[in-house]
Amino acid sequence: MMADTPAGEPPLDCTPFRRPWRRKRFRLPIAAVLVVGFGGLVLLAVASVLVLGLNVSGRNTSELVGDKADLVMKMMETRVRTQLEPARAQAEFVTGLFSTGQVDPAEQGRLADTLRASLAAAPQITGIGFLAREGDFHVAVRDGKGGVLYRVEPKQPWGQEVLDAALQTGGAVWADPIWAEEEKATILSVRVPVRRDGRFLGIIVTGVSFLDLSRFLDRMDQGTEARSFILYDDTYVLAHPALPAKALDYAKVTGRPPLPTLAELGDPVAAGIWQKAGPDGASSQKGPEGMRVRAEFQISGDPGLELRASELGDKKYVYLLKTLKDYGSHPWTLAIAFDEEEVTPELRRLVKLAGAGFVILVVSVLLALLLGKAISRQIKRLAGAAVSLRDLDFQTVPELPDSRFREVSDAAEAFNTMVSGLRWFETYVPKALVLRLIRREARSVGVRSEEREVTVLFTDIKSFSALAEAMSPQETADWLNRHFTRIAACIEEEGGTVDKFIGDAVMAFWGAPEDQPDHAARALRAAMAIARVVEEEGAEARAAGRPAICLRVGVHSGPVVVGNIGALSRINYTIVGDTVNTAARLEALGSELLGDECCVALVSADTVRDAGDCVVDIPMQDIGTYTLRGRTGPVRVWRLKTDPAGNKLN
Repeated sequence: MMADTPAGEPPLDCTPFRRPWRRKRFRLPIAAVLVVGFGGLVLLAVASVLVLGLNVSGRNTSELVGDKADLVMKMMETRVRTQLEPARAQAEFVTGLFSTGQVDPAEQGRLADTLRASLAAAPQITGIGFLAREGDFHVAVRDGKGGVLYRVEPKQPWGQEVLDAALQTGGAVWADPIWAEEEKATILSVRVPVRRDGRFLGIIVTGVSFLDLSRFLDRMDQGTEARSFILYDDTYVLAHPALPAKALDYAKVTGRPPLPTLAELGDPVAAGIWQKAGPDGASSQKGPEGMRVRAEFQISGDPGLELRASELGDKKYVYLLKTLKDYGSHPWTLAIAFDEEEVTPELRRLVKLAGAGFVILVVSVLLALLLGKAISRQIKRLAGAAVSLRDLDFQTVPELPDSRFREVSDAAEAFNTMVSGLRWFETYVPKALVLRLIRREARSVGVRSEEREVTVLFTDIKSFSALAEAMSPQETADWLNRHFTRIAACIEEEGGTVDKFIGDAVMAFWGAPEDQPDHAARALRAAMAIARVVEEEGAEARAAGRPAICLRVGVHSGPVVVGNIGALSRINYTIVGDTVNTAARLEALGSELLGDECCVALVSADTVRDAGDCVVDIPMQDIGTYTLRGRTGPVRVWRLKTDPAGNKLN
């Protein structure tokens, strides 16, 4: 018999239920990731450091020297600035006294006291003077015995030129080095113009000798093989440990700064700073000023530090350089020279370190591979066991062994405990229903109460009480468990949900929680399968000398409320509504129509209609209309038909 399909609607899918299939993404095995990735990262990291270290070994000399001399260079620069900056500060201070009128340059006594006091307050200063606008130079200088001398030098020949230059400036200006005949030393001076109420009065001049700075460099080099000195314009020597012992009268040399050249100094190490080994091994001096090559390497860290190397005979020297451009029109170069033999030990230690690093690299990679393999083996077991849980097949999940890794051991113990609990849990919860609810959650559908069109199926054993009297309680429970297992398999094979077991009865439904447009056809196929199971059980019972059971089946389709229903402490995913009651009444009606058959399956016309074209393959018979208990109107009823072998009847 075939029910009509409403016009305009596509025929329903009559294909038997299949488990949903999901395409898998490409995934890497964790064993390969841990072994290759972990070991590879260690190899890449350590090897990269070693390779980079060896590639830059040629620059390690400069870097090591720079690290070793960095503190010395900072001390040297600090000492230079400490020597010079007070001269500027004191000159500006005295200028402020004159400009504000606190000291009147016309009062010679007050002027002399101010200059003497200013000199006493700054021991770095060699002398301080006031060059008046008229050309007289009032100066206070140290006498070399701890005292201060004051004198007035009228109309100095150099005065007018200095005054004219000061008129064009607005602040402190460092002048080029000059020779002070009285002090027998080269002086670096700073000049500050003095103005009061917009009127030019003269300039304040402070001078600093480099002899003290040379003595400081001598003390700094003691106990080391380093050689420290300061160059002026890359050619002349401002400060050097040998300068205090020199007696050269630089004032007699005209046309150049009153400073010794590198050649005149008599220090071959300092003189070789701009030399470089030629092709034949001989040293070659660079050309005139402005033509020499600056530092050959840049020191990392301080961008002002530079490094160069020179060969002097059979020795090589490394020079650390820093340029100062704050004092005068020509740059200064702070220089520290090292014998290359001082650098070689550090380089040899670096080579030894590279060899030790290579050994550590090999050992680290091997340990990483072994460790990664050990961890991956444990995680692979855990992942394999977890995959077994994906289909809620708890009985086949293997027990995880213990591990020496604490976290893995804790995870294995927790996993084994969880599986043990789930094995008990699955006996109380419909596994197929849980799987479907999980899929709904994965699609972000959620579980909520809603009205759905479903098909409900009820089964019940006729006269089960009399059957149970012939068996013990344990035999009764065992037989019911086998019976329910077979019935549930028929339902779940068609994608149905076993809602509950009620005594010797079963309630199941289709169409929830997943949408199943062919829910009616699925239920009819399940009812046919159940009828065949009853025939098999009857044959088994007759073979065992027991009476065969008679089963009633009722199937009805319609709207229900489906969702989580129950108390806060315990809920069921179930359905409620008149459709459930109608299916139960159809199952009860089977008692009147059972006759001599072992199974009677009654189906409502609503289910036949919803099954559509699928009923073509299902033998059934229209047996008329019946009034069911609890319903006001008649219900048209159809009956499924099968023979004992399961062959379809026409």
